[in-house]
Amino acid sequence: MRGKEGEAVECRRNGKEDPDPLVMAARFAAFAAADAEALRGMVGERKYRHLLVWLGGWALFLTWPRYLICSRCEGYGKMCRSYYLGRYTSSVFPRVEGKRVGGAAVLLEVLCLSTIFWTPAIALRKNRVALSRYLALMQTVLLGQFFHACRWCGTHSHEGWKAVCPAHRYWKSRAGRACPAPD
Repeated sequence: MRGKEGEAVECRRNGKEDPDPLVMAARFAAFAAADAEALRGMVGERKYRHLLVWLGGWALFLTWPRYLICSRCEGYGKMCRSYYLGRYTSSVFPRVEGKRVGGAAVLLEVLCLSTIFWTPAIALRKNRVALSRYLALMQTVLLGQFFHACRWCGTHSHEGWKAVCPAHRYWKSRAGRACPAPD
């Protein structure tokens, strides 16, 4: 959507960079509910190996990919829409200047997120009710990420490495172009 001067309307919204706390609270609640369902289901089904793999996926996600991706991102140190990972990363890792995010970092991120998402689904495959609840909750989480975090990044980010992200490309094309870089 474009304004009178051809500028993306999304760019002109009061310049506020911090996400709406109510939207973030709803997204965190959905994520907590999905994780609670995954945990409850894996323990209830006695899928302890799956639980260990899932916890390992979380441990890896919160460490190495955050260093390889978030410490190089323009959202570093900020309350970013991706579950405040920019703020989390700045409390754990130093800022990395002059290094690009490589394919290995993106591959590691995909591996972690796939492990976190699919391990509970595999563990709950024989319990259709728990599996359905888990998948419905995760669908809510993914929709929140796509329409809130990915939309913001696609219309406001100026980093070239994000061009490999399909969601970034989609939202950037919907806005017509990315917002101009701040002075």
